[in-house]
Amino acid sequence: MMRFEKDIVLVINNDIYQELKECVKKARPNEACGLIFGMINQIENPGKSEDYLYQYSAKKFECIESDRKSPVAFLINEEEKLDNMCKTAKFEHDLNLISIFHSHPAGNHPSSTDLKNMEHLDFFKSFRRLIWSIMDARKNKMKAFMYLNREFIQVDITFILNGE
Repeated sequence: MMRFEKDIVLVINNDIYQELKECVKKARPNEACGLIFGMINQIENPGKSEDYLYQYSAKKFECIESDRKSPVAFLINEEEKLDNMCKTAKFEHDLNLISIFHSHPAGNHPSSTDLKNMEHLDFFKSFRRLIWSIMDARKNKMKAFMYLNREFIQVDITFILNGE
């Protein structure tokens, strides 16, 4: 069982959530994948002195067609395309990559391959402390995970209506 970290939360508004569901629908029966861009805010945690809440706020989603058409894995080979997407988000919208998104045909827990990739990508500074968000393609339910301080953790997701 993975530890649940209450001080890190991924915030997704309804528009982004609808885009995630559409991405999953288009990829069926295979895994969908994409990148979520946004901002990371450090907020003083109410009631806890010297403690902070880290809020990853989703602002933009890019659905990416997987180079591996598979119901059990996704692959993005085009590093230049990914680099351009990240640069565009940063320089045109002042947003950073905050989450790697993908779906599973059933369930929303990381597979052994996901865990290996989370640990491997944490080695690279630009991929450190990213949230891995996973949607169950049957139920559209999501969970989020992170590799932090050499440990796999689950983080909270908060869904908000636009305008809140």
